[in-house]
Amino acid sequence: MSLPEASEDPSTTPIRDAACLIIVDVSGREPTLLMGRRHADQVFLPDKWVFPGGRVEDDDRALAEDFTDAFAPADLAPAIKPFALAAVRELCEETGLIIGHKNPFTNPGITWETFAATGHSPAPARLLPLARAVTPPGRIRRYDTWFFMANADAISGNLAMTDGELLDLEWFTFSRAGDLDLPHITRLVLDDVATLFREARAFEQTTDQLPYYYSHQSAFRRDLISCKVAPSIP
Repeated sequence: MSLPEASEDPSTTPIRDAACLIIVDVSGREPTLLMGRRHADQVFLPDKWVFPGGRVEDDDRALAEDFTDAFAPADLAPAIKPFALAAVRELCEETGLIIGHKNPFTNPGITWETFAATGHSPAPARLLPLARAVTPPGRIRRYDTWFFMANADAISGNLAMTDGELLDLEWFTFSRAGDLDLPHITRLVLDDVATLFREARAFEQTTDQLPYYYSHQSAFRRDLISCKVAPSIP
């Protein structure tokens, strides 16, 4: 799903909700992460390497309201559930990879048609909340983004086609990923994931010590928050 590229005054840029999903493959000698490069002609983060993700849509919110399957953690704050569903949907659209159950779901909304056509329903319980970040003021685009992480063994299918939003999709070790041209927040989250693996805490359901990156009074901050309570409005 493409992010809008309409021209806006950076001083009044609205904050839009977004989600990113870090898929980690631990089957080899070293963990690898899936990343893609954004098009050079895109207004927001042109030519940068990023994790799959995009905007939270109204259909994600509507689906979250009636969704009866599990999330992780089981008591994930309702306000964050649309972000988890958006992360699953965007992964499918941008990479072709499916995290879902092999049973269809009905009335998914137009935004979910590509995913629903695979015969799967989303499985957000395979995603772990990882971090939250709000784009600093003054940027041409601003997003309130929740990052999630999933083991590659959660992938239940592959469309073998994408929407073309990301170029050069590839699996990178932590060291190789660190050498890429990354946005600042992507590098910070990459470091968070690497720390989890160094400390043997990857894929643990740590729900009350998640990093939250944001600007406050011209200072860039990193606080720790819980995903079990509704996030504060940036």
